[in-house]
Amino acid sequence: MKGRVIEIIVYLMRQIREKKQGLSQLDKLTGDLKSQGYTDQEINAAFYWFLEKLRLQLSKLVSSQKGLPKKSSRILHNTENMLFSPTGYGYLIQLYQLGLIDDEQREQIIQRAMMSGLEQIGELEVKVLAARLLLSSEECQGDPGRLLLLDEGTDGTVH
Repeated sequence: MKGRVIEIIVYLMRQIREKKQGLSQLDKLTGDLKSQGYTDQEINAAFYWFLEKLRLQLSKLVSSQKGLPKKSSRILHNTENMLFSPTGYGYLIQLYQLGLIDDEQREQIIQRAMMSGLEQIGELEVKVLAARLLLSSEECQGDPGRLLLLDEGTDGTVH
């Protein structure tokens, strides 16, 4: 479920950034997602995370009064470069450019990938690492709905 929620979040960011389609067309976006096979629970979890992220960024913006920070570039070390497939690293860059993860979270995902023991990190592995980081973060500690997203078995069951 976590990976599917991340897919929905990426979809929402693309709609907003590329097509200039805001959340004002929530019904259309929800309908599009349902037609792609996503469940109401997955859609609701993604929208909740997305709106909570916007709220947190707005509060940081208001408190800093400096505007949004500039995006930095990240070049992989040779060892990291051997671990990430082009699609895996491309997906990580996409998450960063869409504003779904910040510099620190990007580094955490890279570190977790390095410690994973996997031979190759592709898009699916980046998606899982990002979902674990984003959907189980400290920011969501007070959210009772978070319990639905904490542990997901390989067979799709939630523990």
